[in-house]
Amino acid sequence: MKKTVLIFCTFCIFISIFSFYNCNAQVDTQTDTLQIKKHDPKKASWLAIVPGAGQIYNKKYWKLPIVYGGLGASGFLIYYYAKETNTYKNEYIARVNEDFDKTDPELANLSLDVILEKRDYNRRNMEITVAAFAIVYILSILDACVDAHLHYYDVSDNLSLGVKPKIDYHPITKTPTLNMAFIVKF
Repeated sequence: MKKTVLIFCTFCIFISIFSFYNCNAQVDTQTDTLQIKKHDPKKASWLAIVPGAGQIYNKKYWKLPIVYGGLGASGFLIYYYAKETNTYKNEYIARVNEDFDKTDPELANLSLDVILEKRDYNRRNMEITVAAFAIVYILSILDACVDAHLHYYDVSDNLSLGVKPKIDYHPITKTPTLNMAFIVKF
């Protein structure tokens, strides 16, 4: 019985993985024509609400460690600085209320001003890391949207851009002028 359930679950997982697999082309059975699916920037943006899902939709798997690394590092720093802020805040409150049972023995040699400065320092760093978390999150959504827009952009070898400097003489004043011409080849 357990083997049958295991085989059935494995089969269901196998089918579900391949049912979500995106093909770039589909054959229309009525007209027997090949239709190319387009990448939808709106869909990539909506998927990117879940961190990394827009990059997976665009098949840019190498960007996942960057997204999760940025979110993970900033999330850890938010936790760390919040914990430190609460430690110094509780120590400050305990000393002001003269409740010496709640004071931390490791912070006994610090003055009240130093504790207040450390609390403010950690709170400031926590706020900066919250902003960094939000920036990384928003940039991952923007990256997914822009990448979906540029999915079919042509980057072949026959595209080039050249700069051709040219020195001319002004017809009236006879002074040399420097001109730049950009040459685009398709």
